[in-house]
Amino acid sequence: MENEKILIEIAAYCDDELLNTVKSALIQAKYPHRIHFAICYQSDDLKDYYELKKIKNCKIIYLKKNESKGSVYARYLCQNLITDEKYVYQIDAHMRFVKDWDIKIIQQLLSLNDNKAILSGYPPALTEEMLMLPLNDKIFDNPGSGVVMYAKNFRTDFKDSCFIACASKLINKNNPLAYKKNAFIAAGNFFTFSLAHKIVKPDINMYFYGDELPMSIRLYTHGFNVYNPGESFIYHLYKKKFTELPGLKKNTLKNENQRFQNLLGLITTENIPSEFNLGKIRSLKDYQNTFGIDFKNKTLTDLAKTGNFENIKNI
Repeated sequence: MENEKILIEIAAYCDDELLNTVKSALIQAKYPHRIHFAICYQSDDLKDYYELKKIKNCKIIYLKKNESKGSVYARYLCQNLITDEKYVYQIDAHMRFVKDWDIKIIQQLLSLNDNKAILSGYPPALTEEMLMLPLNDKIFDNPGSGVVMYAKNFRTDFKDSCFIACASKLINKNNPLAYKKNAFIAAGNFFTFSLAHKIVKPDINMYFYGDELPMSIRLYTHGFNVYNPGESFIYHLYKKKFTELPGLKKNTLKNENQRFQNLLGLITTENIPSEFNLGKIRSLKDYQNTFGIDFKNKTLTDLAKTGNFENIKNI
């Protein structure tokens, strides 16, 4: 296990925690030599860029601040840097890792006995107090709580939105929902075999919301399964707002929603290339029936609103 490479993908936009996130991953890893990085560095400030260039096994794509095309495009660029890594961990740029996270998260993934398994969910919060501590402080010695994703409501940012606002609840590893299947990925805490990232790539014609729900559906229809982590090996600083992203205007979100509606088959104003389309192993209807979501009528069942999918049928 100690020689199996893990590629950490990070889409970073003007983020002053990026360098510490990378350092945390290395300092807290049991086997730091097998940790590789694929980073999309989007900023006019190059101080941390030059520091990252000094780190072994760190591949970086650089974009000026005004060249950014959103988080989805940045993650697409990161995925194109995958080579021979067995595992991929897609995260955000403002995280802290738990001690020996690399062996623990692989063990958790392998325990699912599913070569198309994905561990994902909004992780526990990194507090401002934790942010000020050394990267290997004892507070990071033990795993955090597991998480379960669930749907809150259909977003109302603009007319006819098909995107869903999701949230997560913390659980312990003995909870009945631990290690059970879920409907949603969290783009900033997404660990799996590299196969998933090679087959299902982010749609570069989406901007921000396409990071999660469209990817969740496409992964499902390609036969991949999202599971609730029973423990978390990373903490997330919940301070960044998507409104900080450049070029994010009402029309941008409207166009992204239109792209999503085409993916869902609700409208037919454009053809989506196979690279960014649904898979053929399972259907969109399967996804909606399994997880209690109706995109046409914009309704969510209690199943979707609670994330209590422990008894769903295997399809």
